[in-house]
Amino acid sequence: MALTVDLHTHTTCSDGNTPPRELIRLAKATGVHVIAVTDHDTVEALPECIDEGRSLGVRVIPGIEMSSRFEGRDVHVLGLGIDHASPALNDRLAELHESRRVRVGKICDKLAALGVALDPKDVLREAGGKSVGRRHVARAMVKKGHVRTLNEAFEKYLGQNSPANVPANDLTPADAARLILDHGGVPSLAHPGFLDDPSIAERILDASPIRAIEVFHRYRSSTRHLRYLDLARRRQLRVTGGSDFHGDEHRKNGSLGSITCPPAFWKEMENILRGL
Repeated sequence: MALTVDLHTHTTCSDGNTPPRELIRLAKATGVHVIAVTDHDTVEALPECIDEGRSLGVRVIPGIEMSSRFEGRDVHVLGLGIDHASPALNDRLAELHESRRVRVGKICDKLAALGVALDPKDVLREAGGKSVGRRHVARAMVKKGHVRTLNEAFEKYLGQNSPANVPANDLTPADAARLILDHGGVPSLAHPGFLDDPSIAERILDASPIRAIEVFHRYRSSTRHLRYLDLARRRQLRVTGGSDFHGDEHRKNGSLGSITCPPAFWKEMENILRGL
């Protein structure tokens, strides 16, 4: 039986809708054998996920998705195999957690200037004290009737270059990659196909110690991944892939295990993780 490997997922500890243990149960039920839990700027879910994985026979890769900025754009960096128990890492993530809370107020101020009244408390309530992000803002906007869907919230207000978008922090991709490397992980450039200019990925890689790239993701174009597969080969980067599962997707390619890392590429990544 072919190995199913999903290296990009989220839980309720950041902006996912699925609690940590339930995510691993879902992986077991849907035939995902290896799963990386990569919440935004937090590793809070990992102890429960790893424990549940041991019980169910699902291999859990400790991970994270770090937020950063490059040339005025939001850039995410996955960290696979990270030492989630490191006190130094958790101290730094606590600082980033607070910056995310402050960001909510700034986003709500921008929304107010656009005629959209949203109380930051409603957004923080959506996050439940966990790592808060734009998806929580979008959910609160849907509940208040300002938009009909999460996609509409991002397209009109919260997405890249949208009027109410506010950076999560002032890290660069190089900063994020070094933080991941310093704590035992492998940094992978997340969903480069969402960048509006393909050359940006090249410049990010020129400026940072990123060692892998997320070639396989839920891109709108069925051939978009080929560009980044070529980039990985030219730069001798490891290849990752995953569904970016959040639990509230209403489309086929948003479900857990719908986009995966092919076994041959996973084997190469696994060899690196074993060598760390």
